[in-house]
Amino acid sequence: MVQKIVGYQGVPGSYSSIAAGECFPSAESKGFPTFEDVVRTLQRGEIQYGLLPIENSTSGRVADLHHLLPKSGLAIIGEHFLPIRHCLIGYRGAKKADVRKIYSHREALGQCAQYIRSLKAEPVPYGDTAGAVQYVVEEKRKDIAALASQKAASIHADAVILQKNVQDAADNVTRFLILAKKHNLKLQKRNVITSVVYRTRDVPAALFKSLAGFATTGTNIIKLESFVPMARHTDAHFYLEFEGHPDFFPYSVAVEELQNYTKSFEILGTYPKSPYRRKFNGA
Repeated sequence: MVQKIVGYQGVPGSYSSIAAGECFPSAESKGFPTFEDVVRTLQRGEIQYGLLPIENSTSGRVADLHHLLPKSGLAIIGEHFLPIRHCLIGYRGAKKADVRKIYSHREALGQCAQYIRSLKAEPVPYGDTAGAVQYVVEEKRKDIAALASQKAASIHADAVILQKNVQDAADNVTRFLILAKKHNLKLQKRNVITSVVYRTRDVPAALFKSLAGFATTGTNIIKLESFVPMARHTDAHFYLEFEGHPDFFPYSVAVEELQNYTKSFEILGTYPKSPYRRKFNGA
């Protein structure tokens, strides 16, 4: 049997690696430098799944996915929610009072902005949370620290956790999307989410009219965001998530009404709701 591989952006100890292990405990996890690398490797069939973050409850949307998924040939087959618990991690012998600069991914720095200010430290963006820990350890300096997971600290013998749970919001959670090259899941019409990307026609109130079918059919919209594709300066696209399967009534009516007012339309995937939604939101 061929070993299944799930790709993520980052290195071992990063939050993406933790999420990959939770989603696919029996699969091999493999880190890549960028989101693009995960997508390309999945397209080539060298890995079977991709796991990429789309949003965080504190810092909002994670960039790039809206641009990478359309016309990629990939499908969203699931979602996963990971509570984020940042630790302040330094080199052995360091103390919290010693820290003058804090390195981490820009998302993590934003999620701990108040805490960083309370330490009167300078936030320094780094490509990856776990990579920032490695940098701090390699530098062997006591005046710098990293924001990362407890797992990232455990990988390095010379890393020490100076303080746990330093995120500004107690309910700091990142949502990941699970991607695959083929989508052959048999889904029920309820308790699923459908993600689409579309571009409206050049008619008055096109966005409003494109959404009218969701209101008249009682279809719940979970997420609606506008974005401008890379290398373009006009013509906004929209990323939409709604509850329901587009092949079943009444959701099919809402989708048909939407398409009446679009220049382009693509379903990125229909996938089961995460149990996290039912547990915490009652959805």
